[in-house]
Amino acid sequence: MKKLIRSLLFVPGSKPERFNKALNAGADLVCIDLEDAVLPSDKDSARQTIVDFIAGLDETNKQKLCVRINPLSTVLGILDLEVLATVQPAYIMLAKCNDAAEMTKASQLLHPGTTKLIGLIETLEGLDNAPQIAKASNKVVALMFGGADMSAELRCEFAYQPLLFVRSQLVMAAARAKIDLIDVPYVNIKDEAGLLAETQLVKDLGFSAKAAIHPCQIAAIHMAFKPTTTQIAYAEQVMQTVDGQENAGVVVVNGRMVDRPIILACQRTLALAKVID
Repeated sequence: MKKLIRSLLFVPGSKPERFNKALNAGADLVCIDLEDAVLPSDKDSARQTIVDFIAGLDETNKQKLCVRINPLSTVLGILDLEVLATVQPAYIMLAKCNDAAEMTKASQLLHPGTTKLIGLIETLEGLDNAPQIAKASNKVVALMFGGADMSAELRCEFAYQPLLFVRSQLVMAAARAKIDLIDVPYVNIKDEAGLLAETQLVKDLGFSAKAAIHPCQIAAIHMAFKPTTTQIAYAEQVMQTVDGQENAGVVVVNGRMVDRPIILACQRTLALAKVID
């Protein structure tokens, strides 16, 4: 069964004392960062520390782990990928993913392992190529929006409204490829109301998850993605009507036509409702 991801918690790759704490913080996925969070002088030591940490994990915790590597356009990125391929973390995130060729290359280097790929879209080139990146390999399971770098390229404010156009394009790319879409972290860790509001906005837009930079943000993210009682009741009614089948054809529920896309959406609603935080 596909892993349900609502939250992704970043932790610096140069802070190994935080790795286990992050895994126990309640996030659906923990991403150890080898890129921006690690100084150039610490890249090699951080990489080896991460590899040793992954090698010592049990399978349950290994399935919760992602590593963000340096861009594949750099020597560091290639080295990151080659070394991580020896321990096969559940997910690898490609920083500044600019084209489908990077995804194809990563898939080849990871073959025949089980590691899944997440493309971090944070440049205008990456945005232009997002539809192709999303479909580049069956290892690609999600795109992520890198809002800080994108806002710098666009010369706009790093806020929801100025970046709505970019987010909308990524929603289309991920939806067409039938993969997940993760939003950029909300950087003010003391503003829970703002985090909750922005998470609700991106959920309504079509995002399936939001990243976090601190464990204190996880609860609010999960709250925002939790279906309402009305949504749950409707989803249950739909699934009862189609007897649990996702290929049941067109049926009528409460006077509304229901077909396969709505049935799939109802299945996701019920899956989200069953998650216990």
